[in-house]
Amino acid sequence: MELILVFILLALLGFYIVIFNGLRRAVTQVVQGWSGVEVQLKRRHDLVPNLVKAVRSAQKQELDVFERILSARTQAIAAVAGGDKQEIAVAEAMLGKSMHNLFAYAEDNPEVTSTENLRTLQKQIEETEDQISAARRLYNGNVQNLNARIVTFPGNLVSAIHRQQQAQPFKMTAQESAASYDRPALDFDT
Repeated sequence: MELILVFILLALLGFYIVIFNGLRRAVTQVVQGWSGVEVQLKRRHDLVPNLVKAVRSAQKQELDVFERILSARTQAIAAVAGGDKQEIAVAEAMLGKSMHNLFAYAEDNPEVTSTENLRTLQKQIEETEDQISAARRLYNGNVQNLNARIVTFPGNLVSAIHRQQQAQPFKMTAQESAASYDRPALDFDT
């Protein structure tokens, strides 16, 4: 009888350890996923001054669009430093909108778009935006996995013991959502 009780206790302990380790692994994946998002956001932030400089050098006059994009960049950097994911999403949406406005300005001014420097930077920023999207998808997938482990049996029992909270996904802001439904401008003349 004692041997059966010891076996049951060992089985329960093993079961607990497996569940606990799965939760810890999921938390680690969320942290790593968020780190990937931050790396891509930093890359975007680092490209913005070069982009503004390239457009300014092609267009000698001072424009409000330059100040808005640099201000949006500063706010985005501050939001990332603050760590609040929703604040980061809003600041990054503002930066994205500012960059979109700068690209629209550049497209309306042929002397600006004729510079090779701007085309190179524009391509790098497009690649960075794709990488940000991929990093966000990875992060959100990891959040979904962790949250599913926390709310389903038997993970909910172990997570309750350790007071493990659900993670927050990196949500699309209203601006980003609206922009995703905008029809892209197609230019077949180039």
